[in-house]
Amino acid sequence: MARKTVISFIIALVIFGCTTLPETIKDEVEIRQDHKALVEEKKAERPLMDLLLPAATQSKMDADYNAFYFSVWHNPEPVHARPERVEQIFKRFSLNPGYGENKRKHSLSWIRALQKNAALDNYPKAMERAITIRQTNLRMLPTNRPHFYKPGGDIEGWPFDNLQISSVPTNTPVLICHLSEDKSWALVETSFAFGWVPVEDIARADENFRRTWECGRYGVVIKDKTTILDEGGKFSIRTSVGQIFPLVGETEGMMEILIAAADENGNAVIKRTRVSPRVVAAKPLPFTYSNAVNIANEFIDEPYGWGGLYGNRDCSAMTRDFFAPFGIWLPRHSADQAKTVGSFIDLQNLDPQEKEKIIVEKGVPYLSLLWRKGHVMLYIGAPNGRPLIFHNVWGLKIRDCRGREGRKIIGKAVITSLYPGAELPQLDRNDGLLINKIAALTILAPLEQDQAKQKAASVVSSKNKEAGSI
Repeated sequence: MARKTVISFIIALVIFGCTTLPETIKDEVEIRQDHKALVEEKKAERPLMDLLLPAATQSKMDADYNAFYFSVWHNPEPVHARPERVEQIFKRFSLNPGYGENKRKHSLSWIRALQKNAALDNYPKAMERAITIRQTNLRMLPTNRPHFYKPGGDIEGWPFDNLQISSVPTNTPVLICHLSEDKSWALVETSFAFGWVPVEDIARADENFRRTWECGRYGVVIKDKTTILDEGGKFSIRTSVGQIFPLVGETEGMMEILIAAADENGNAVIKRTRVSPRVVAAKPLPFTYSNAVNIANEFIDEPYGWGGLYGNRDCSAMTRDFFAPFGIWLPRHSADQAKTVGSFIDLQNLDPQEKEKIIVEKGVPYLSLLWRKGHVMLYIGAPNGRPLIFHNVWGLKIRDCRGREGRKIIGKAVITSLYPGAELPQLDRNDGLLINKIAALTILAPLEQDQAKQKAASVVSSKNKEAGSI
């Protein structure tokens, strides 16, 4: 009888372990994918003041944000793109040239040709201030071709292009550190990372331009994936939530802003245009629940984009862009976001119940991050007593019936519990169950009406300037 039970158990494991994965996980269906609706549910349970962040605190954080954002126009030398870091990148990829978009191995000569074109002798040789004139990508090497450790699949393969560092929005201040030998690539530093960009994506910014642009009053984009037209009504630039522009004023119910373009000599020139207040608001946007949920809803269902590929966001890009309209600065890398800004609460070595209790008691909805190695999430509250998070996530670690590792792809920005995919028999119960790997809660700023949480979440007075690359 015992033998039959064992056999039945093994058969059940095989059947359930080899079943086809559902298209969506249960959390996507059972949790309303609407921040506004979830906040209204929480207000019904316990009345909340609409204001999340004291105005004085937000004003200080916004001033810090602006200082970081424009720092590349004032730094006398690279902060991120130090010579030893640039050289180390080529050494790393010379040891493993990897695979290209055709699933064939890159040759060592390919890396050597890129290194020759980089011409890093006497680096840095440029040191010019500039601005991006279109959305661009920071690349590890001066090429748009990808590098994968494996020829296919979703583990160390597509879409995780190892040469992609981060996307950079249109009209972002940059420091040109170096030019390639053929003058087609520039190694630039932004306020949060560094990398190679095509020269045609940037324009040199002289002192007069910089003085006008760094005016102290800014508008911030609050509507994702929109376009801005010039004064003649022609297409000018594409924008996304979190981008900022100098704000001239408001006329006839429109926001008048400055945008940058390049002249025939590659120099930045300024144009004026007007946009709807539904697209651009004065920065910082007041941090109220209504504003927070409206911004968060702009990201719902956005496809996952590793390092900003294809104009999309990964986990840390989404959290960074979420806080930008409110003047709250975050570094680019998920670990830096968790460890260098705000109050860090270690959750490692706690069981799931203890973690949930601390998150609910100390976490400030929409002002707290949850972090596990390689992934960052926005804590949005516990409307039914259980924590909910908002994150742009690639997938969950699973094992097939033969024990082979894979991913249940989610591939977009979703609201979930701390147990997404727990209903899947194939889910890796150790690494795939999110709650098991959550290592920290970071509170970015205190909730005004909750004194206990203010003590638990003292705001740091200075932000770390060192932003990691992906």
